[in-house]
Amino acid sequence: MEPNDAAGAAGGQDRPLGRGLEDVSHLFLSRETPASERTAVPPAERASPPSRTRAGLALLQPSPVTRERLAGALMEFDGALEQGLRAFDAKIPCHPCGEIGLLAVDRASQLTIIDFEIAFDDTLLLRGLGHFDWIVRNMPNVQRMYREQPVNFSLPPRLFLLAPQFSPLVRSVARQITRPRIHWFRYHTVNTSGGPGILFEPVADD
Repeated sequence: MEPNDAAGAAGGQDRPLGRGLEDVSHLFLSRETPASERTAVPPAERASPPSRTRAGLALLQPSPVTRERLAGALMEFDGALEQGLRAFDAKIPCHPCGEIGLLAVDRASQLTIIDFEIAFDDTLLLRGLGHFDWIVRNMPNVQRMYREQPVNFSLPPRLFLLAPQFSPLVRSVARQITRPRIHWFRYHTVNTSGGPGILFEPVADD
């Protein structure tokens, strides 16, 4: 290496950058950020992993749900099971039949019993029928309890049963029950980019 070249290499850091490079040189130089200037990114704001998609479809994963969250969703979202249906009370004690899941009123002002389960359980049918019987036998007390609600107490109550699935056995037994008419609903829970999601699906009469 010639003396002039060595001197140029040794002093290369002091040589001015070419025209225009000085303006952008800071983009290529790393700088340690002082601790006082660092901003912690909250977990909720961190970039979530990309959803698994293929051919325009997203792969959804099931999401567990508790009885409290399921009841809360039904209380919060009017019309989730049926247009015009509004739940107004939960966990109604009715000894010796346990607790009624929810009481609601439909668009025809008819009192509606909503019983639900978060797991496969054939006793849901017995529980629902017991609650229906308790309401019918205690209608004067129920009317006093909910006199502020727009319920037509001259109409018989309705019965909605909600679960992730129903066994063929319980559906066969239900075909022989002429009163009350039972309205069956399945629900599905999935993880979405906005959080847990839930879908309610009426079960068609066989």
